[in-house]
Amino acid sequence: MKNIIKILFVSLLLSTLTFSQSSYGSDLSATVAFPTGVNAEYFNTGYGAIGGFYYEMESNWRIGLTLGFIYSGINGDEVNNYFQTLEQQQGSVDLSGSVSTIPILLSFKYMLPGSSPRFYGIVEAGLYLYSTKANGTITYSDNTGSAPIDESEFSSEPGFALGLGALFPVSKEVSIDVNARYHFVRNSGTIKVKYNYDNQGNYYPSEESVGSSHFINVGVGANWNFDL
Repeated sequence: MKNIIKILFVSLLLSTLTFSQSSYGSDLSATVAFPTGVNAEYFNTGYGAIGGFYYEMESNWRIGLTLGFIYSGINGDEVNNYFQTLEQQQGSVDLSGSVSTIPILLSFKYMLPGSSPRFYGIVEAGLYLYSTKANGTITYSDNTGSAPIDESEFSSEPGFALGLGALFPVSKEVSIDVNARYHFVRNSGTIKVKYNYDNQGNYYPSEESVGSSHFINVGVGANWNFDL
């Protein structure tokens, strides 16, 4: 992954030196994200926004920065069943939580020749920042009571995305942007639960976690493009 990011960064520098800048702009899309890959069933559909800034070269390459925010709740029934199976000798688990994802990506977008619609392909790489929260209770099987669960964690993971899109011009500068990306991330928002004490204050170190890898987002928004 580090090699991929280095290659993309070098390509950005070479492109900036080689081609004159013909235009610049920004884009912003409301997006829906669908978890895929391992343990995808533990997470609900996410919602948020993805946008960025770019320079467009005469070669039809747009090179820039992509930023976003996606919020997703966890699937309480599936997660509770998972932890309940792991901790069945201790008791049952009632858990809720969420995952907030912030992608910060170097973006390479190739615009196919044409006027309306204008199709493009996307290659992006960078960091995915995650804020995960989980709270609830564990009720012990011996009917001696319950204990709270309150966990939160901030983490980052390298990753990259591949995508397609189309621009539908509304005016000379503004277009409707329809796009989709597949994100490849090693650990997408892992939910961790630590069981350190039982209801009687006895210490026993134990930690379990569920996480997904990869997600798809589909967005609709606007693109602003201006000549230099």
